[in-house]
Amino acid sequence: MKLQKISSVFSSVVLLATLAACGGGGGGSSGSDASTPPSGQNGSGSVVFGSYAAGSEESKAFNLLNTERSNCGFGKFVQNGQLDVAAKAHADYQLMNSTISHEETANPRGNGFTGAKPLARIEAAGYLNAGAVADEIAGFIGTNDKAEVGEKALRNLLNAPYHLQGLMSGFRDVGLSIRSADDTGVGRATVLLQVNAAYKKDAGPQLFTAADEIHTYPCEGTQGVNSKLSNEEPNPVAGRDLSTNPLGSSVYVAARDGHEIRITSAAMFQRSNSQSVALRAPITSRNDPYGPCLSGCFKSHQAYVVADAPLQKNTEYQVTITGTNQASATASAIPFSRNFNFTTGSGGG
Repeated sequence: MKLQKISSVFSSVVLLATLAACGGGGGGSSGSDASTPPSGQNGSGSVVFGSYAAGSEESKAFNLLNTERSNCGFGKFVQNGQLDVAAKAHADYQLMNSTISHEETANPRGNGFTGAKPLARIEAAGYLNAGAVADEIAGFIGTNDKAEVGEKALRNLLNAPYHLQGLMSGFRDVGLSIRSADDTGVGRATVLLQVNAAYKKDAGPQLFTAADEIHTYPCEGTQGVNSKLSNEEPNPVAGRDLSTNPLGSSVYVAARDGHEIRITSAAMFQRSNSQSVALRAPITSRNDPYGPCLSGCFKSHQAYVVADAPLQKNTEYQVTITGTNQASATASAIPFSRNFNFTTGSGGG
């Protein structure tokens, strides 16, 4: 994985929505997945501090992310106050400078700079000895209204495959902040959800408990999945204008970190009428157009499939995926099959 994973999603409804994800740093991998929930402590062993106000947009985003991860077997995150501080600082930097970026640039005017890269910024906030760090950004340009941004922005991220991969990876700690230009007093009207996830070197990433585990997102019973993807950078389909020719819902598939999975078949049907949904060819590390890399693209234990056109909103779909899971180059490939239903929501970005 590259030390920095940089990707962006843009989608237009009434406002311009923008999302970006970045991972890496610290000598670890931001792509390890998990089914074993973390303890109530961060990687350094100190009790996690800080909390989100009840009913706040931060609380809604955090709870939704943990619910989706837990329900699908990827393990919960633990809130970390130092990562909250880093997330707030970087959100403010972007708002003050009217930019959406994973990098910061210092200048003599003092523009909110706290570190050029995500790793430097979380270290400045006191989160030290990180094994890996991710930087996830979602926002809405043209408004300072934070109402309903937490869940809406997170839903957009969870349907963009290169962002979905990061949010379902094996980090342990997370901090997030939702800020607007009203909070900074300068910059264009924008609301941002900034997420920083990490784990400590001594704790390592969360890992699947059993070697033969395969998990997906969405999974059985997942609801509220976005029905379309109208832009992502890197673009899942190079050269395709997703603003005029969007994709549908994405399905992420993961084995234990270090394994290799191959997808042999994938199918999706509308449950009410058994109508088949056209899918793009499955993407693994073998054919990821942005791989191989250390960060930001799909590794050997990860894959995804995506519908070639938007799905119906508020509609139930059935997914069947088959493939093989190989623990090492000398091990036998073990066949797997996953069959599950999910339901789209009213949103799509």
